[in-house]
Amino acid sequence: MEGDDSKLRTKILLEVNEDFHAADKLNLCVEQSTLPEEIVKCFEEKDDTIRELASRAIIKIAGTEKGRAILAEDEQEDFLQKVRKLFDDPIVVIRANAYKCFLNMTKYTYGIDAVIRQNIVAVCVEQLIREKDESILILILQLL
Repeated sequence: MEGDDSKLRTKILLEVNEDFHAADKLNLCVEQSTLPEEIVKCFEEKDDTIRELASRAIIKIAGTEKGRAILAEDEQEDFLQKVRKLFDDPIVVIRANAYKCFLNMTKYTYGIDAVIRQNIVAVCVEQLIREKDESILILILQLL
């Protein structure tokens, strides 16, 4: 997904989100490619659509055991910190997707441990004070 073509990146992310409805395709992509890294890179895009599609894809990755393992165990890439940065995104849907990703992560002990190690709980407490959108506040409270 390298390059300056945002239309191509958007199309790729649309296809990824479609393919990720099938858990077998998702697991294969997560295990045998650098797709998670590429998706996380898209969080820094200026295009709202690209960031939203990438945040939607990361929810799906966190929804499978193999995906959670990659997000939780790959300390070198700091995936969870990059997802955490989406808490400050100006787009409500993107912020909501970041919290939904963490909710998926915390369904199992190793995901909870990763969230605690990355100090996400303290950040969520701070976000309770700053966040104005009610739907996001509910997600934060669910995560806590």
